[in-house]
Amino acid sequence: MIGDYASILDHLETARKHADQAETEGKHELYRESIDELVAAIKLLMRNTQESEG
Repeated sequence: MIGDYASILDHLETARKHADQAETEGKHELYRESIDELVAAIKLLMRNTQESEG
């Protein structure tokens, strides 16, 4: 889980970076990248939740 926790944080930090760039630099294509990073973080959380409940 520790490795996954670090991966989750990496995905969230990257999502924030992409969203900030999309907003400040007008790079609208980075909003999609930000969403993809959030989805990856959520999938890791869901996988860990299912493992701990099972």
